[in-house]
Amino acid sequence: MKAERCQAITKSGSPCGATPVPGDTLCAWHSPAWAEKRRQWSKKGGAARSNRARAAKRLPAESLTLAEVQGLLSVALKGVLAGRIEPGVANAVANVARTMTTVAEAGELEERIRELEEAAGLTDRRRA
Repeated sequence: MKAERCQAITKSGSPCGATPVPGDTLCAWHSPAWAEKRRQWSKKGGAARSNRARAAKRLPAESLTLAEVQGLLSVALKGVLAGRIEPGVANAVANVARTMTTVAEAGELEERIRELEEAAGLTDRRRA
């Protein structure tokens, strides 16, 4: 006995091959009663594939050490040279590493300036 199939016609003009939802002759993709559920699926799927979601899944919870960053850059370079990593991916890794370095250097300079001002007895007029 052949299983029931959705009665809808696809955009390409062929019959839909999906199984209808219980109590309907159409599948979840074609039934008007499922329109809101399809919107929810689409929204959830889009959010799961967003850059933020992908980054949150892959980034470690703790900060990377300088040695770890250098190791990742080395792996990216070797991967590009071997053809295992797309140059664009390695470029993104390098950009993130460069930004991390810039932020770390700015933080260190700010701390050194604060320590020098305290040692010299200077106060920051902006805070006063």
